[in-house]
Amino acid sequence: MTDPVRELFDDFRHDHEVLGHGLHDIATALRSARDEDAADAARRLDLAAGAHIAFEQSHFYPELRKLIGAQEVDRFEDEHARGLAAIVRLGGIGPGQELSAAERAELLAQIETMQVHTDECGEHFGALGRIPRERQAELLAALRDLREQAPRWTALVPDRTAG
Repeated sequence: MTDPVRELFDDFRHDHEVLGHGLHDIATALRSARDEDAADAARRLDLAAGAHIAFEQSHFYPELRKLIGAQEVDRFEDEHARGLAAIVRLGGIGPGQELSAAERAELLAQIETMQVHTDECGEHFGALGRIPRERQAELLAALRDLREQAPRWTALVPDRTAG
């Protein structure tokens, strides 16, 4: 017998590990002025994180808004937007292109904001447990459906009207 509560928690935690590793790779490359490596890592993360970001924005954040309030969830969405802006910019870097030091610093700040966001999201795993079991099963199905669709993060448009 499967446990949707445990599976949702495990899937959510796994996704955050993937996101955290990808952000770390980008930040490390930016700190070393390896712009092409940062761009490659951003493109990989664009593919790897899209389903989870879509899940958070479309399914989890509306639930979280009910539990912790709009102000904090609005902040999370703003952090997603900063991360997305960095992924879009880095993904546009072509072979041999280099960032200016100022742009690299700005992108690093955006990535670091997203890293803090990813770390803080771990604190909200507990909120999953406050969502009714039946709804958690629905959320798990939605997350897995999004994984099958495999949207890119850069293809997502934030929905500020949800919740």
